[in-house]
Amino acid sequence: MIARRLFTSRTAAGGALINSATTANPAAAAAAVGRRFESTVKVGESVSSVLARPPQLAPKKKRPIGGFRGGVVGFLLGVTTAGAFGFVYLIEEYQKATSLVLSSVDGLEKSSLKVKEYVKKIEAVESDLAKLRASSATTQQVAQLKTDWRKQSDILARDHLELKAHVWEIEQDVDSALGRASSSKKPAAVAKS
Repeated sequence: MIARRLFTSRTAAGGALINSATTANPAAAAAAVGRRFESTVKVGESVSSVLARPPQLAPKKKRPIGGFRGGVVGFLLGVTTAGAFGFVYLIEEYQKATSLVLSSVDGLEKSSLKVKEYVKKIEAVESDLAKLRASSATTQQVAQLKTDWRKQSDILARDHLELKAHVWEIEQDVDSALGRASSSKKPAAVAKS
């Protein structure tokens, strides 16, 4: 209590509280101020000479960043870092998706070219088939052709037999005019008609 009462004046040089009553206990005076007493008294040196020396200033305590300011700075740093990593991830995913789309477009283009080639081949086959249909005969036409051919062959056979019969008659007339004996064979077709 005595030390608190006695330290009342402040000096301009060192900022330490000094009073003439502190000469009796310099350690108590330094403890009351809140500073460590760093100088030691040498043998043969008086306490008053130690107090007359300017005191060494204690190093300044590093002021900690306030909790609120540290939290805001940490939050902003975390958000920025997370945003940067998120942006990089999105860019990579976008590139992967773009490459997949490009590869599927290339595949689609190749398959569409194949389909176009197949369509051209099919159109060529269809045009050839249409030409064949136009130039070929149907079953009705074939049946009609058979009946016409049979009629024509019958007509030719009849005409042939009639011609044979006519030739035989001419032979008979020639034989009778020359006075030869005629052959009694008559063609079969003439006998029937």
